[in-house]
Amino acid sequence: MSPATGMRLAYTVAAPDGGGPPLALHGDFARNLELVRSAGFDGAELYVKNPTHLDPALVARQIEDLGLAMPAVCTGEVYGTDGLSLGDEDLAARQAALDRTKRIIEFAAHWKAPVNIGRLRGPLPDGSAAASTAARVEEAFRAAAEFADGCGVTMALEPINKHEINFINTTAEGIAWVRRVEHPAFRLMLDLYHVHLEDPGVAAAFTAARHVLRHVHVCDSNRLAPGWGHLNLKEVIATLTYLDYEGWVSVEALQVPTPEAAVAQSGRHLREILTTLDGWPDRFRR
Repeated sequence: MSPATGMRLAYTVAAPDGGGPPLALHGDFARNLELVRSAGFDGAELYVKNPTHLDPALVARQIEDLGLAMPAVCTGEVYGTDGLSLGDEDLAARQAALDRTKRIIEFAAHWKAPVNIGRLRGPLPDGSAAASTAARVEEAFRAAAEFADGCGVTMALEPINKHEINFINTTAEGIAWVRRVEHPAFRLMLDLYHVHLEDPGVAAAFTAARHVLRHVHVCDSNRLAPGWGHLNLKEVIATLTYLDYEGWVSVEALQVPTPEAAVAQSGRHLREILTTLDGWPDRFRR
């Protein structure tokens, strides 16, 4: 089977709303977009913390002026920095998390881009309270999906390894929750870092998720840029190609030793992989 030429590559960048995520370029937004473009990527996936601090039209113009696309919105900073979660026991805090999610959906609607739900769901408490928290999360998932559907946006649930959150860790659990919510605007995204920690086989995980997979994150085994660890990223790209995946693959990695080195290494390593496959954009063969 020939490679899926619809698959495109992006790099994560913090939107200019004050967030400083360690897994994305942050700081000077215009300069970071230039770095992404110069490394050969097609898109800049945005980390968004609070979209009320953003001018979507200005952000879109900055991205489009460089010939880039905006393939997805990551919500990790909403929980990581502001502590908001959809499963919070406190009603006001839970509503604040859902309201923030809706504002992010409206922001993403400018590109019809999916919005991820990772740590935003929050952890489950121990004991008997876990079931009621899970029920609240399910209700919030469905409410977010319904709102997103009205905006032409898809929610993308991300399984995350057990060292970061105790809830929806494996690909199988993520698939089960997509089926549980049962909404056309609620799908799955897979992050290679979490998949390799939680699942028995990387290729098998992507294959199992093929019918609900909406977005993909990649990095290496140590969460550094692709090629600086021991994961077989070529196998992942080949698997996605075989599965006719035509979505985006975004690099989400620690920005070390420097952001410039991380984005350049990511682009270089992915080009080395892609030059072994047919049908990819010419500029990834430089």
